[in-house]
Amino acid sequence: MKYRTAISSSAGMPNWTKHSQAGFTLIEIMVVIAIISMVMLLVIPRLPTSDQENLKISARTLASTLRYMQERAQTSGIRYFITLAPGSEAAKISEIGGDGNAKDPTDPLLQKFALKEGVVVADVRIPRLGKITDGQLRLDAAVGGIRDFVTIHLRSSNGKFWTVMAFPSGGKVKAIEGYLEDPP
Repeated sequence: MKYRTAISSSAGMPNWTKHSQAGFTLIEIMVVIAIISMVMLLVIPRLPTSDQENLKISARTLASTLRYMQERAQTSGIRYFITLAPGSEAAKISEIGGDGNAKDPTDPLLQKFALKEGVVVADVRIPRLGKITDGQLRLDAAVGGIRDFVTIHLRSSNGKFWTVMAFPSGGKVKAIEGYLEDPP
């Protein structure tokens, strides 16, 4: 076997140390993605939402708040009530204190409840009272939950409806798109 020895000079060898400068490095791409993500986090929450989306969010928030209010009353023994004013955006949760007087809830999750702008309580239906379209209504939640089956209709400014149904004593609450009077 014969071995050849290559003597190289810097002029005769290809230069493998030079890199092509075309394209982006991984770090450059990551920095751009991070900047775009931060801008989106700042901009997206400020985008206007539609009336339909506000209605859906309000219905689901009301349903989950009613469910949580009942569960909280059952586990803590504290009585709560929600005051609804059909025909308006007014909906407020209160806690019944030891002296029997209403006060703001001590639970921070119940303090934040509000309907979205442009969403009104169209009417409330309780079988023993019928359909209530004006005035004020108080729904109590005690250790046994809500006493009656309650149907709450929310309406957006463009006339769309969502229905919130609260079932007695079990804590079950449903939010359903559309105007329904009887459970599905």
